[in-house]
Amino acid sequence: MLLNLNNFNQFKERLPVFLAESRYSLLLSLLAGALTVLAFAPFNQAWLIYPLIAFLFYIWSLSSPKRTLLQGWLFGVGMQCTGVSWIYFSLYYHGGSPSLFAVLLIFFLAAYLSIYTALAGFVVNRFCNASNPIKLIFLYPITWALFEWLQGIVLTGFSWQQLGYTQIDLPLSGFAPLIGSHGVGLVAAMTAGGLISWLVNADCRRKIPTLLMVIWLAGFFLREVAWTDASGDEIKVALIQGNVPQSLKWKQESKYPTLQRYKQLSLEQKDVDLIIWPETAMPGFQHRLKSYIAGLSRAMQKTETDLLAGVFIRDFDTGRYYNSLINVNGGEYRKRHLVPLGEYVPLRSLIGFVNSFVKIPMSDIDSGDYEQALLQAAGQPLGVSICFEDAFARDVRKDLPEATLLVNVSNDAWFDGSIEPFQHHAIARMRALESGRFMLRATNTGISSIIGPKGEEIAVSPQFETHVLKASVQPMKGATPYILWGDWLLVLSCLVVLGGFIFRAQRSH
Repeated sequence: MLLNLNNFNQFKERLPVFLAESRYSLLLSLLAGALTVLAFAPFNQAWLIYPLIAFLFYIWSLSSPKRTLLQGWLFGVGMQCTGVSWIYFSLYYHGGSPSLFAVLLIFFLAAYLSIYTALAGFVVNRFCNASNPIKLIFLYPITWALFEWLQGIVLTGFSWQQLGYTQIDLPLSGFAPLIGSHGVGLVAAMTAGGLISWLVNADCRRKIPTLLMVIWLAGFFLREVAWTDASGDEIKVALIQGNVPQSLKWKQESKYPTLQRYKQLSLEQKDVDLIIWPETAMPGFQHRLKSYIAGLSRAMQKTETDLLAGVFIRDFDTGRYYNSLINVNGGEYRKRHLVPLGEYVPLRSLIGFVNSFVKIPMSDIDSGDYEQALLQAAGQPLGVSICFEDAFARDVRKDLPEATLLVNVSNDAWFDGSIEPFQHHAIARMRALESGRFMLRATNTGISSIIGPKGEEIAVSPQFETHVLKASVQPMKGATPYILWGDWLLVLSCLVVLGGFIFRAQRSH
């Protein structure tokens, strides 16, 4: 018995050194990062975020700055490679890319995105002189939030796997209308840091449970706050999910059946105020579909209904094309935030060769003006986003608080039966919660959904079925604190705290 106790004590003493210096810590970092995908939709094991982030923070607290950089980068590689693995479907199955090239492209994207995770730990260990609990509970979460935010800004940003998205159904999501998804991720990371600090720092075990209880109770009560108010009467909406496979969408023989399917499903809708079709539901260009659109407009005007439809628009002055959403009764929105490699080639002089390997239809288009008049429908000003745009809170926030409803149209058929449609649906739920607005989300093959102002699911379509999603929704007015402040309150607060610790560390040298 004494021998076993001695062995256990020796193990406890050696564990920190093993985790900090052993090459196995690098493999464990990669594995822990890969497992984070299970915390996101569709797996929804949100609790996993806490032990996985706690593990990362703990080994950071034991390591040198250089070692921290590598651990954080490998954690990020695991997180990104599993989390955005769905890109393979669009590149290989629908883009004609060689399998190896598709895998390499995903890896290089993950390798780039992981730089931000690596820097989150490195900055603290290199520039901050603070106690272990302070690092675990405050500094690592702060730098994680800052670099997660920065990842969505640099080179137009790629803002997909935010920690906050895992918390959409948990009490911490109550912070979203105050400090947004990055803020929710911050308090989730603080929870993880608090848990590991409670385990390894005996001198602060009494204080940490109180801190965590305050954070979680605050989130719980914030979820009950009504940040916005009703504006006018409810409107009746119908979202048309045409379920056209991506492999057929742009084939000439599929064009007429697709147009007829959407038209027929729309004409069958009675007593509705607004009908919404998905992104590029019309497989063609507006100027070539004038008679078809005019016929739709006449039919809609007879029933006093507005119909929004995705279509490409050509600017005859420049000869360029725009991914757009039009109201057949008048008005349009042109997509502002394009998908890198999918809709334009970033740094064309350096990576223009990618077009030699990937053949994606309409992959070289222009972005619409950042300042656009709000699209009007059913007597309401709408905050419109197309596909990828709703992954950026700043793009959705641009139209608020003027917009009374949010509309997102997407074509997630690019990603077949992957995890992407589920992740995208969760992201849309967060945008609704941040803004206190209903979100109407029409997609080609699912997941189409009607989401309430607290991020709750009102109605959700089945995937890979032709389906019409109907509901009555309430336009909303007013602004949540997040809509007024954006990410700047969070970012500036984090910078002030981090800067204070860096300044103190520099003065002590």
